[in-house]
Amino acid sequence: MIHKKTAVIGDPIDHSLSPKIHNHWIEREGIDSNAYQKINVKKENFNKELDRLIEEGFSGLNVTVPLKEDAYKYCNKTSDVARALKAVNTLIVNEDGVYGENTDPVGFQKSIQNRNLTNKRCLVLGAGGSARAVVYALQQMKCEIGIFNRTKEKVKALCDDLGVEATILTELSLKDFVRSSSMVINTTSLGQQRGEENNLINFDDLNSSTHVYDLIYNPSKTTFLQHAEKNGCSVQNGLQMLVNQAAESFNMWHNKTPAIDKDLMLALGVK
Repeated sequence: MIHKKTAVIGDPIDHSLSPKIHNHWIEREGIDSNAYQKINVKKENFNKELDRLIEEGFSGLNVTVPLKEDAYKYCNKTSDVARALKAVNTLIVNEDGVYGENTDPVGFQKSIQNRNLTNKRCLVLGAGGSARAVVYALQQMKCEIGIFNRTKEKVKALCDDLGVEATILTELSLKDFVRSSSMVINTTSLGQQRGEENNLINFDDLNSSTHVYDLIYNPSKTTFLQHAEKNGCSVQNGLQMLVNQAAESFNMWHNKTPAIDKDLMLALGVK
Protein backbone atom coordinates (compact mmCIF):
# COMPACT_ATOMS: atom_id res chain seq x y z
CA MET A 1 0.00 0.00 0.00
CA ILE A 2 1.30 3.47 -0.95
CA HIS A 3 1.24 6.00 1.89
CA LYS A 4 1.27 9.75 1.32
CA LYS A 5 4.71 11.33 1.43
CA THR A 6 5.17 14.97 2.51
CA ALA A 7 8.16 17.10 3.50
CA VAL A 8 9.62 20.59 3.74
CA ILE A 9 12.50 21.60 1.48
CA GLY A 10 14.95 24.47 1.92
CA ASP A 11 18.55 25.40 2.60
CA PRO A 12 19.32 25.49 5.50
CA ILE A 13 16.58 23.21 6.82
CA ASP A 14 17.83 21.79 10.14
CA HIS A 15 16.11 24.52 12.19
CA SER A 16 12.66 23.87 10.69
CA LEU A 17 9.78 23.20 13.09
CA SER A 18 7.52 22.00 10.27
CA PRO A 19 8.15 18.25 10.91
CA LYS A 20 7.11 18.61 14.57
CA ILE A 21 3.94 20.45 13.53
CA HIS A 22 2.90 18.13 10.69
CA ASN A 23 3.83 14.88 12.42
CA HIS A 24 1.83 15.93 15.49
CA TRP A 25 -1.20 16.42 13.26
CA ILE A 26 -0.61 13.24 11.19
CA GLU A 27 -0.61 11.18 14.38
CA ARG A 28 -3.47 13.04 16.04
CA GLU A 29 -5.76 12.97 13.00
CA GLY A 30 -4.90 9.36 12.12
CA ILE A 31 -3.73 10.30 8.62
CA ASP A 32 -2.55 7.46 6.35
CA SER A 33 0.83 9.04 5.67
CA ASN A 34 4.53 8.49 6.14
CA ALA A 35 6.30 10.77 8.62
CA TYR A 36 6.72 14.32 7.31
CA GLN A 37 10.41 14.92 6.56
CA LYS A 38 12.81 17.84 6.18
CA ILE A 39 15.04 17.70 3.11
CA ASN A 40 17.94 19.97 2.25
CA VAL A 41 17.72 21.15 -1.35
CA LYS A 42 20.35 23.48 -2.83
CA LYS A 43 19.08 26.32 -4.98
CA GLU A 44 21.40 25.41 -7.86
CA ASN A 45 19.99 21.84 -7.93
CA PHE A 46 16.34 22.77 -7.45
CA ASN A 47 14.73 21.39 -10.63
CA LYS A 48 16.75 18.18 -10.59
CA GLU A 49 15.98 17.55 -6.89
CA LEU A 50 12.27 18.29 -7.35
CA ASP A 51 12.10 15.86 -10.27
CA ARG A 52 13.71 13.22 -8.02
CA LEU A 53 11.37 13.84 -5.06
CA ILE A 54 8.29 13.63 -7.29
CA GLU A 55 9.69 10.44 -8.82
CA GLU A 56 10.04 9.08 -5.27
CA GLY A 57 6.34 9.67 -4.68
CA PHE A 58 6.14 12.93 -2.70
CA SER A 59 2.66 14.38 -3.18
CA GLY A 60 3.00 17.42 -0.92
CA LEU A 61 5.97 19.68 -0.25
CA ASN A 62 6.42 22.83 1.79
CA VAL A 63 9.04 25.21 0.46
CA THR A 64 11.08 27.60 2.56
CA VAL A 65 13.92 30.06 1.85
CA PRO A 66 15.63 30.46 -0.52
CA LEU A 67 13.53 28.27 -2.84
CA LYS A 68 10.07 29.87 -2.98
CA GLU A 69 10.68 31.73 -6.27
CA ASP A 70 12.20 28.59 -7.85
CA ALA A 71 9.14 26.61 -6.76
CA TYR A 72 6.88 29.21 -8.40
CA LYS A 73 8.70 28.83 -11.72
CA TYR A 74 8.60 25.02 -11.47
CA CYS A 75 4.79 24.74 -11.22
CA ASN A 76 2.39 23.85 -14.03
CA LYS A 77 -0.33 25.89 -12.35
CA THR A 78 -0.46 28.36 -9.46
CA SER A 79 -3.04 30.17 -7.31
CA ASP A 80 -3.84 33.89 -7.61
CA VAL A 81 -1.94 34.55 -4.37
CA ALA A 82 1.18 32.70 -5.59
CA ARG A 83 1.04 34.63 -8.89
CA ALA A 84 0.78 37.95 -7.06
CA LEU A 85 3.75 37.08 -4.82
CA LYS A 86 5.69 35.22 -7.56
CA ALA A 87 6.54 32.75 -4.80
CA VAL A 88 5.23 29.36 -3.66
CA ASN A 89 5.49 27.74 -0.23
CA THR A 90 3.19 24.74 -0.82
CA LEU A 91 3.35 22.23 -3.68
CA ILE A 92 0.63 19.72 -4.49
CA VAL A 93 1.60 16.93 -6.88
CA ASN A 94 -1.13 15.00 -8.69
CA GLU A 95 -1.90 13.47 -12.09
CA ASP A 96 -2.36 16.97 -13.58
CA GLY A 97 1.15 18.05 -12.62
CA VAL A 98 2.43 20.37 -9.89
CA TYR A 99 0.17 23.03 -8.36
CA GLY A 100 1.66 25.89 -6.35
CA GLU A 101 0.04 27.83 -3.51
CA ASN A 102 1.33 30.41 -1.05
CA THR A 103 -0.25 30.08 2.40
CA ASP A 104 1.95 32.75 4.06
CA PRO A 105 -0.52 35.66 3.71
CA VAL A 106 -3.46 33.71 5.16
CA GLY A 107 -1.15 32.34 7.86
CA PHE A 108 -0.20 35.88 8.85
CA GLN A 109 -3.79 37.14 8.67
CA LYS A 110 -5.11 34.31 10.87
CA SER A 111 -2.33 34.87 13.41
CA ILE A 112 -3.70 38.37 14.14
CA GLN A 113 -7.41 37.77 13.55
CA ASN A 114 -8.35 38.64 17.15
CA ARG A 115 -6.38 41.88 17.21
CA ASN A 116 -8.94 44.17 15.53
CA LEU A 117 -6.42 45.53 13.00
CA THR A 118 -8.60 45.82 9.88
CA ASN A 119 -8.44 49.33 8.35
CA LYS A 120 -5.62 50.32 10.73
CA ARG A 121 -2.26 51.95 10.04
CA CYS A 122 0.52 49.34 9.92
CA LEU A 123 4.27 49.65 9.52
CA VAL A 124 6.28 46.95 7.73
CA LEU A 125 10.05 46.79 8.23
CA GLY A 126 11.83 45.13 5.30
CA ALA A 127 10.99 44.44 1.67
CA GLY A 128 11.99 40.81 1.08
CA GLY A 129 9.84 37.74 0.43
CA SER A 130 8.28 37.70 3.90
CA ALA A 131 7.41 41.39 3.61
CA ARG A 132 5.57 40.68 0.35
CA ALA A 133 3.35 38.09 2.07
CA VAL A 134 2.64 40.47 4.97
CA VAL A 135 1.89 43.45 2.71
CA TYR A 136 -0.42 41.28 0.59
CA ALA A 137 -2.33 40.26 3.75
CA LEU A 138 -2.50 43.85 5.06
CA GLN A 139 -3.88 44.98 1.69
CA GLN A 140 -6.64 42.35 2.01
CA MET A 141 -7.36 43.80 5.48
CA LYS A 142 -7.66 47.30 3.94
CA CYS A 143 -4.88 48.64 6.16
CA GLU A 144 -2.96 51.83 5.55
CA ILE A 145 0.56 50.53 4.91
CA GLY A 146 3.96 52.14 5.43
CA ILE A 147 7.13 50.28 4.42
CA PHE A 148 10.66 51.03 5.54
CA ASN A 149 13.70 49.38 3.97
CA ARG A 150 17.27 50.61 3.56
CA THR A 151 16.94 50.12 -0.22
CA LYS A 152 14.01 52.25 -1.44
CA GLU A 153 14.08 50.65 -4.92
CA LYS A 154 13.19 47.29 -3.37
CA VAL A 155 10.11 48.81 -1.68
CA LYS A 156 9.01 50.41 -4.95
CA ALA A 157 9.39 47.08 -6.77
CA LEU A 158 7.34 45.33 -4.06
CA CYS A 159 4.53 47.91 -4.35
CA ASP A 160 4.56 47.80 -8.17
CA ASP A 161 4.51 43.98 -8.28
CA LEU A 162 1.61 43.71 -5.81
CA GLY A 163 -0.26 46.77 -7.08
CA VAL A 164 -0.22 48.14 -3.53
CA GLU A 165 -0.46 51.78 -2.54
CA ALA A 166 1.88 52.21 0.41
CA THR A 167 3.93 55.01 1.94
CA ILE A 168 7.60 54.44 1.15
CA LEU A 169 9.26 55.70 4.31
CA THR A 170 12.59 57.44 4.76
CA GLU A 171 14.52 57.58 8.03
CA LEU A 172 12.96 61.02 8.59
CA SER A 173 9.33 60.06 7.88
CA LEU A 174 9.66 56.74 9.75
CA LYS A 175 9.54 58.44 13.17
CA ASP A 176 6.04 59.91 12.65
CA PHE A 177 4.73 56.71 11.10
CA VAL A 178 5.93 54.67 14.10
CA ARG A 179 4.09 57.01 16.48
CA SER A 180 0.78 56.62 14.65
CA SER A 181 0.92 52.90 13.82
CA SER A 182 -1.47 50.33 15.30
CA MET A 183 0.97 47.55 14.40
CA VAL A 184 4.69 47.34 13.58
CA ILE A 185 5.93 44.18 11.84
CA ASN A 186 9.59 43.21 11.49
CA THR A 187 10.03 41.00 8.41
CA THR A 188 13.84 41.28 8.31
CA SER A 189 16.25 38.66 9.66
CA LEU A 190 17.72 41.17 12.14
CA GLY A 191 17.53 39.54 15.56
CA GLN A 192 17.76 35.97 14.29
CA GLN A 193 21.18 35.63 15.91
CA ARG A 194 20.85 35.58 19.69
CA GLY A 195 21.57 38.98 21.22
CA GLU A 196 21.56 40.68 17.80
CA GLU A 197 19.98 44.13 17.99
CA ASN A 198 17.28 45.34 15.63
CA ASN A 199 17.29 49.12 15.91
CA LEU A 200 15.39 49.94 12.73
CA ILE A 201 12.99 52.02 14.83
CA ASN A 202 13.36 54.22 17.89
CA PHE A 203 11.42 52.31 20.53
CA ASP A 204 10.71 55.52 22.46
CA ASP A 205 8.50 56.58 19.53
CA LEU A 206 6.21 53.57 20.01
CA ASN A 207 2.73 54.12 21.36
CA SER A 208 2.01 51.66 24.20
CA SER A 209 -1.20 50.58 22.40
CA THR A 210 0.80 49.44 19.34
CA HIS A 211 1.00 45.70 18.64
CA VAL A 212 4.59 44.75 17.75
CA TYR A 213 5.12 41.62 15.64
CA ASP A 214 8.42 39.95 14.74
CA LEU A 215 8.22 37.17 12.15
CA ILE A 216 11.27 35.54 13.77
CA TYR A 217 10.21 32.76 16.15
CA ASN A 218 13.62 31.46 17.20
CA PRO A 219 14.64 33.06 19.53
CA SER A 220 11.07 33.23 20.83
CA LYS A 221 11.55 36.78 22.08
CA THR A 222 14.02 38.82 20.03
CA THR A 223 15.61 41.99 21.41
CA PHE A 224 13.17 43.84 19.11
CA LEU A 225 10.21 42.38 21.03
CA GLN A 226 11.94 42.85 24.38
CA HIS A 227 12.41 46.58 23.73
CA ALA A 228 8.79 46.93 22.57
CA GLU A 229 7.52 45.11 25.66
CA LYS A 230 9.46 47.48 27.91
CA ASN A 231 7.50 50.31 26.25
CA GLY A 232 4.23 48.65 27.28
CA CYS A 233 3.39 47.22 23.84
CA SER A 234 1.76 43.84 23.23
CA VAL A 235 4.20 41.62 21.34
CA GLN A 236 4.08 38.52 19.14
CA ASN A 237 6.60 36.33 17.37
CA GLY A 238 6.16 34.43 14.10
CA LEU A 239 5.16 31.05 15.54
CA GLN A 240 1.41 31.57 15.08
CA MET A 241 1.97 32.54 11.45
CA LEU A 242 4.10 29.42 10.93
CA VAL A 243 1.46 27.17 12.50
CA ASN A 244 -1.46 28.76 10.64
CA GLN A 245 0.22 28.58 7.24
CA ALA A 246 1.13 24.95 8.01
CA ALA A 247 -2.52 24.17 8.81
CA GLU A 248 -3.53 25.49 5.38
CA SER A 249 -0.98 23.21 3.68
CA PHE A 250 -2.05 20.23 5.80
CA ASN A 251 -5.68 20.75 4.79
CA MET A 252 -4.77 20.92 1.09
CA TRP A 253 -2.87 17.61 1.23
CA HIS A 254 -5.07 15.62 3.61
CA ASN A 255 -8.47 17.33 3.29
CA LYS A 256 -8.61 17.88 7.05
CA THR A 257 -8.33 21.10 9.08
CA PRO A 258 -6.02 20.33 12.02
CA ALA A 259 -6.45 21.74 15.52
CA ILE A 260 -4.16 24.56 16.63
CA ASP A 261 -4.32 24.04 20.38
CA LYS A 262 -2.35 23.63 23.61
CA ASP A 263 -1.31 20.08 22.68
CA LEU A 264 0.37 21.35 19.53
CA MET A 265 2.10 24.17 21.41
CA LEU A 266 3.37 21.70 24.01
CA ALA A 267 4.72 19.53 21.19
CA LEU A 268 6.61 22.63 20.01
CA GLY A 269 7.96 23.31 23.48
CA VAL A 270 5.72 26.33 24.14
CA LYS A 271 4.14 26.38 27.59
